[in-house]
Amino acid sequence: MYFDLFLPFPVASAPIQAKKKGGQGKNKASGSGASTPNPTSGRRSCWDGLEVEEKDGFARTFALAGHLGYSVVGCTVSREPEAHAFASPFVALPYPHLDPRHSHSSTGVGSGSSGNGSGRGGSGSGSGSGAAPPKAKGPGMVQVTRYHFRLDDAKVNPLIASNTSILREYDILSCYPTNEKAMQLACTDLSNPGPNQLSIITLPLHERPFHFRLNRKQVKQAQRNGVVFEILYSAALFPSPNIPAETARRWRQNFMTNTREIIRITSGKGVIFSSGPGGSVDGLRGPLDVVNLAAVLGMPANLAKDSVSLNPKMVLLKAQARRTFKAVFSMPKMMPAPGLSTTETAALQEPPEADIDVAIDTDVEMGDGVKRQREQGEGEDAKTGPKKSKKQATVQAVMA
Repeated sequence: MYFDLFLPFPVASAPIQAKKKGGQGKNKASGSGASTPNPTSGRRSCWDGLEVEEKDGFARTFALAGHLGYSVVGCTVSREPEAHAFASPFVALPYPHLDPRHSHSSTGVGSGSSGNGSGRGGSGSGSGSGAAPPKAKGPGMVQVTRYHFRLDDAKVNPLIASNTSILREYDILSCYPTNEKAMQLACTDLSNPGPNQLSIITLPLHERPFHFRLNRKQVKQAQRNGVVFEILYSAALFPSPNIPAETARRWRQNFMTNTREIIRITSGKGVIFSSGPGGSVDGLRGPLDVVNLAAVLGMPANLAKDSVSLNPKMVLLKAQARRTFKAVFSMPKMMPAPGLSTTETAALQEPPEADIDVAIDTDVEMGDGVKRQREQGEGEDAKTGPKKSKKQATVQAVMA
């Protein structure tokens, strides 16, 4: 099972801001407690408000990922620095009929206007006709949601208590630190276990050489908390045709140098590879190609394979624990199997108080029996006197 946890998902533009009443709200910072309009309110699908080109572009990328052999993909929403978390647009998964977790209950919601992308070599049509979705070929593709934001300043980040209910709608939380202070915050405070814990730290590797020092101690602390470091290869190795040749060459050079430094500091552990944004249409590569790339950059072969298989899996397991942090679980209910009689069904649904009473009575009886045995033993000892060891008996016989 191979993972690509960064497939950029297009986001619809925010609606028109509500008009202010009178002179209220003037000269107030955008990060204040004032409510902001929710661009996802009133949506019935994650495709509402998107252009046809955006739908077709994501459908092609999704289909290519399935064709290359990826089993789990991360539908990623990228945001700029903001104090208010962006509400999840995923009212339903982009292609629920291709996800084995939801294929049994999928009715085409969210796929009629999406372009009906197939996960195994299908393509997007963008017709929006609401026709029945195509059937998935093969095991299907698991789709997880991810919230990715740029971290510039320690004072402005969405991982705060007031955004917990919104962030819980995402499977994965990740950030993109741009300076040394932001990197320190991401590795220490934001990586601590909690309901808003980071899962992935994405490092800028291709745009320019590192302008801040990577602290090995901070990196190890983040890895102990379960955070992994992500390397994006698509924009560096397969840039868009609009990028000049000199810029593309410099990006590849920066990517190779910075990636080798990351592998040296982390020893190749706790690192994942993803495609990411900014690349060409065909910038996605197969899992084994990514493994070979990691090996060329200096990562051991076993750790290179873990970077697209085991490490992303551990990220998802850690993210499940984050979503249920300090949660209250209900008592499980035993559901009768089909075909049982009414008497058997009623017996299964009865509360187990009788069994508990029987167990308590049995324990009491066992306790009384042990107590009686002890009393009998103490009575025999009182009649016969204290028992003497063989050594004491021999010494008394010699002295006599």
